Amino acid sequence: MGTECNQHPTFHFPFKPYSIQEKFMKELYFTIDNNKAGVFESPTGTGKSLSICCSALQWLKDYNEKVIADLECEINELKIDVSNSTSNDDWLQEEYNKIEKNQTLSSMQLKLDKIKKRNEQLLEMKRRVAKQKLKITSKTNDYFHNSQKIKKEVEENKENVLEDLVSEDNDLVLEECEEKNDESDNEEIAEEDEHNMKIYISSRTHSQLSQFVGEIKRTVFKDDTRVVTLASRQHYCINPEVTKLKNVNLINERCLDMQKSKTKSTSVGDEGKVLKKTKTRSCASCPFYNQNNITQLKERILTDIMDMEDLVKCAKELKACPYYACRAALDDAEVALVSHAGIVSSGARSGMSLKLQDNVLIMDEAHGLAAALENAHCAPVSAKHLSSVKTFLQLYINKYGSRLSSKNLLTLNQLGYVVGKLLGIITKANQEKGQDTPTILTLEDFVIKADIDHLNLTPLIELCRKSRLPPKLHGFSMRYTPQMLEEEFKKAAPSKKSSLESFLQNISKKKDGNLENNTEEKECESTPRVQTQSETSPGTGLYAILDFLQMLCERSENGRVLVHKGDEVTGNLKYLLLNPAEHFVEVVKQCRSVIVAGGTMEPISEFLRLLTGDSKQTDDVNIVKCDHVVSPENVIAICMSKGPTNVGLNFSYERRGSGELLNEVGRILRNVCNIVPGGVVCFLPSYSYEKSVYDHLKKAGVIDAICKKKTVFREPKSAAEVDQVLSKYATAVKKKSGDQNGALLLSVVGGKLSEGLNFSDDLGRCVIVVGMPYPNSKSAELQEKMSYLNRTVGAGAGNLYYESLCMKAVNQCIGRAVRHASDFASVLLLDERYSRPQTMNALPSFVQKSLLDNCTFGKAFGSIGKFFAKHKDHKK
Repeated sequence: MGTECNQHPTFHFPFKPYSIQEKFMKELYFTIDNNKAGVFESPTGTGKSLSICCSALQWLKDYNEKVIADLECEINELKIDVSNSTSNDDWLQEEYNKIEKNQTLSSMQLKLDKIKKRNEQLLEMKRRVAKQKLKITSKTNDYFHNSQKIKKEVEENKENVLEDLVSEDNDLVLEECEEKNDESDNEEIAEEDEHNMKIYISSRTHSQLSQFVGEIKRTVFKDDTRVVTLASRQHYCINPEVTKLKNVNLINERCLDMQKSKTKSTSVGDEGKVLKKTKTRSCASCPFYNQNNITQLKERILTDIMDMEDLVKCAKELKACPYYACRAALDDAEVALVSHAGIVSSGARSGMSLKLQDNVLIMDEAHGLAAALENAHCAPVSAKHLSSVKTFLQLYINKYGSRLSSKNLLTLNQLGYVVGKLLGIITKANQEKGQDTPTILTLEDFVIKADIDHLNLTPLIELCRKSRLPPKLHGFSMRYTPQMLEEEFKKAAPSKKSSLESFLQNISKKKDGNLENNTEEKECESTPRVQTQSETSPGTGLYAILDFLQMLCERSENGRVLVHKGDEVTGNLKYLLLNPAEHFVEVVKQCRSVIVAGGTMEPISEFLRLLTGDSKQTDDVNIVKCDHVVSPENVIAICMSKGPTNVGLNFSYERRGSGELLNEVGRILRNVCNIVPGGVVCFLPSYSYEKSVYDHLKKAGVIDAICKKKTVFREPKSAAEVDQVLSKYATAVKKKSGDQNGALLLSVVGGKLSEGLNFSDDLGRCVIVVGMPYPNSKSAELQEKMSYLNRTVGAGAGNLYYESLCMKAVNQCIGRAVRHASDFASVLLLDERYSRPQTMNALPSFVQKSLLDNCTFGKAFGSIGKFFAKHKDHKK
């Protein structure tokens, strides 16, 4: 489908769009229409999300209408052609052509009929859901009234099941793997149907995806667009027995195990009662895995546009699994919302059954796409994981060795050998070097140094996954304490008492140290404790090890292994992917069109490499840059080079801790709080430096002085406390009494407040960035990445990457303030290095238009004073 289909699309915006919004929508529409890739830069606060929704959904509507119109047109033309065919001398060829045309006509008619039938079924589904809602409402209150009772009965039933587990360990012993893979998600795979065009919209977090749900509801397409939000079981599972596992891999395994269970020992009845049935298997089936209920929830998803929170609430009302309902709804959905993590990993894509072929992918907040790709394909393994797996693997073999097949016993011994070698390379390297300096090795060098180059790891990994060894090892560690195994082995092999006793005493220190050695507690610990999950669980550790070994098997020339030398507590291994483009190019090839969008997309070359791979051809990539909706008069940006006492502001890592610089920061903050009304957000390079600054200013009395004008808040490290701090901050900004005028929020670059949060209007009248948040230049990982870029991209590419890491973080902080056309704010960059030409060019374009560089304290605060005096007069 080319641009000739609709040269002048009409966009139904909720209000009259700005010119840059019109430009954004037109460019996005035609990029998709022409099967191109696109890099779209539109500053934060310019209505980017709404523009994406309006233009993409308009294209989808036009595309679907054109598909039907083209089919009807071609069918009519073929009918006329067949009826008007006249016989000629070559009657055999004429008859053949006629048959061929009739076959084509039948095929096209069938395709059209399927589309129309599907649309009719969806309309019927809407009517059916409307009727069901009335019935459900009357039952909802009864369900929640009995929810605690249901939970209690489920727990009681679970305890009954667990009693059977204690007597026999059949659920923990490895079974022979069947040829067929019955670890699949037990889902009915739908037959291939006519292609149903989808638009996948991806963002960094699930909260940002919820914002897209809100934007779609603002468009004219809200009543006839089918939207589904995809997420993992960890986010969607509503079964408390499963969610207690915490680890996503263990949750997945537990869910699949419950599906395969033939028992119905804990099922929720229509009246909210738990039905108890005979237990025939160790694992109870999930009460929410009910196909009828899942179908009802699927239809609700396709009818009502819901975010994740609403969807989970609806799932609890219907007693249906939201995870499987979303996957069932995906085939009929037109828009699928998914986090970046669900896109960048091939395993995550297959796990959620994403069908990207010939569909459209729009990735918002794509400034961190390269980092997301690298994180998705790195495989960290700590020495704690290796040590835990090694310990419990040996205990597992000792206990169940006689019950294992020779093949499974060989697998476990081979795995134990590999784990021991991986642990050895960490501790051996530490002994050699005598320090914890990390080193980088190629994959070939690593497997040779680890002495595992002679092993074929692929069958070993497959057997471990198919036999479901990780959850079994996890269950083993949860069911048996070292004290229990110690007693058992003493009875079985008294001659080995001394060596085994010391071995088990060593590992017991890593387990629950508060256990008493009385009989009652040992008996209590003999029941499975699946509700708790330690970070050093052997199950969790084995998943990490298998992922690491899988990366080694790929033998990518762009792969490296970071060996962090240390002991069994501090050491670790990590697989590094130096070129994430090699994995993302698979996504680009599948999709009809891939759009990456963000507030600041510099350097563009990074995204061109992701979209084109190693190819230098960029003709099929549309680069679009939009200005900010805010006028230059509403923003003032200052690069401040000298402080109030004429001290040069250079917050390099070596200098930033000096008392002289910290005193300058205090003087600057006091003056800002005196001049700037409303809220001031100050970003510092790290949590540790924020603490140093706060402690110094508190001791010097600066914090108390600032509190006379503005209430001081600090960004919490705990994500759970962020909303509470933000709420108090917003209240303090709005509250004006006496000399009190707003609030000061000390934040961290790259922290929880630097991305995805809006400090519009009075919440953010001034954004301060102290220093330049460069990553650690001595990091072995960073040095290897820079060296790789210099070799493959060109000289200087590594330094450009290093600079871009810093400036991306700075630009995210700057983007928190100005959020709409009538908003106004000041930006204060405290470091003389911001005045370098290459650094100023990396700042957002809307900031560059009003940028003052190399400012002294007097010049800077004179300009800020005039700026707010002018806007105070305008407000009057």
